[in-house]
Amino acid sequence: MELVETGIPGLDKILGGGLPKGRTILLAGPAGGGKSTFGHQFLYHGIVSAGETGIFVSFDEHPEHVRQQCLNFGWNLRELEEQDLLVIIDGFSPRAGVSSNEKFQTPVDVDELINQLITTIDAIGAERVVIDSITALALSMASEQQIRREILKLSAVMSSLDCTTILTSEMAGTEVSRFGVEEFMSQGVIVLNYKFVNTLGVRSLNIRKMRGQKHEMMERPFTITKSGIIVHVDEQFYF
Repeated sequence: MELVETGIPGLDKILGGGLPKGRTILLAGPAGGGKSTFGHQFLYHGIVSAGETGIFVSFDEHPEHVRQQCLNFGWNLRELEEQDLLVIIDGFSPRAGVSSNEKFQTPVDVDELINQLITTIDAIGAERVVIDSITALALSMASEQQIRREILKLSAVMSSLDCTTILTSEMAGTEVSRFGVEEFMSQGVIVLNYKFVNTLGVRSLNIRKMRGQKHEMMERPFTITKSGIIVHVDEQFYF
């Protein structure tokens, strides 16, 4: 199986080399758990180190806020956009019902999103896609049946396009699959956690599944530094 490096120090080691190329991976965790930073780092590394163009779909934040936050890590997304190496699709403004000057926008609708993704992937040859988040996308739907159907459709289409895709999802409590389908439809699941140990907040990560790929399942602590996420592979997380 061909693997793609995530660009997250420590993570590729416990994955056995990286994520399976062309598969859909669910990245689940609580609010503030580091999911967006993970997605930004995955895309940025893919572009600057692996030569793989990317797409970031933002339903949770305005694209300008995304660009500003990434500058804190030294990741100049605007520069990559100007070189047609990265496209940021604004799903936040249509969801919030406000106007936007962003070149790429999508309504909160799975069919429209899929059409936009297919067009953009074809235009720039994108090989990495991050959709942040499917929770925001799902909450606009009328029923859980519709949510499950649309999430499955999105996952199936992304897998058929041979893109390595990360779908972020906000966990409700300890349940990875908030809508009962996310874990099932993904070829891999990575769970981020944020817990308090002796009043100290600690972030941790574990690989819940990665089909067809040997990996460890131990929970490992990680930190968010000025250069991004680092997974501490020599430390086990106890709680």
